[in-house]
Amino acid sequence: MAGLEVEWTRLVETCRRHGFPVRVDPPAPDAPHPGAQWLGAPLDPMLASLHARTGRATLGDFVLYRPGSGVEGALEVNAWMRGQGLAPFASCVLFGQVANLEYYYGVVPALADAHGVQPVLYIDVQEEPHVVPVASSVEMLLHQLAGFMDLLPEQPDFVLGRCSTVMFPFAAAELIARDRPLVDMMRAGRFDGLVTRDEESQRWMQQVLAADPCR
Repeated sequence: MAGLEVEWTRLVETCRRHGFPVRVDPPAPDAPHPGAQWLGAPLDPMLASLHARTGRATLGDFVLYRPGSGVEGALEVNAWMRGQGLAPFASCVLFGQVANLEYYYGVVPALADAHGVQPVLYIDVQEEPHVVPVASSVEMLLHQLAGFMDLLPEQPDFVLGRCSTVMFPFAAAELIARDRPLVDMMRAGRFDGLVTRDEESQRWMQQVLAADPCR
């Protein structure tokens, strides 16, 4: 997973360049192995590769869960959210979130490609639920987050060293539209039944499709 390593390193370096928080723990001893069944589904190979090199991590305000059990472990977080009975938590595997907010990132095992790579959903249950596809893979999510963080210093309310991705992905339609496999899945209706029907989510989906450079 050379591409994943490149994007992870880029995200770490982006955070350091802007003075954003960086904390990367060593791999967890109970991290799942590649090819394992995890939370009732095949483990995404990119998540397996990521967890083989790091445990819990904070990059800017993006938090990567430690993969095992225990406090702030992915198993505990997923069990808790699935227990709330809200869609789409039963259909995805959460692996990270925005620090201190109920903005989650999760892969969708049912939409894995021929190599087992799973697309990523953004799930906002802070107030009204918003669910949209945000990346064709974990690798692409890391790429997009780094790109978005590079734009933050241009904002008029930017505070040096403070990272806030709360406007991601809704302020990043053009950035996300460059993810060709994701756009193809959106056009094919692969996310139907997962994306929420609220006005904001539906409008954003149309913005991404309209920004597709290959349309």
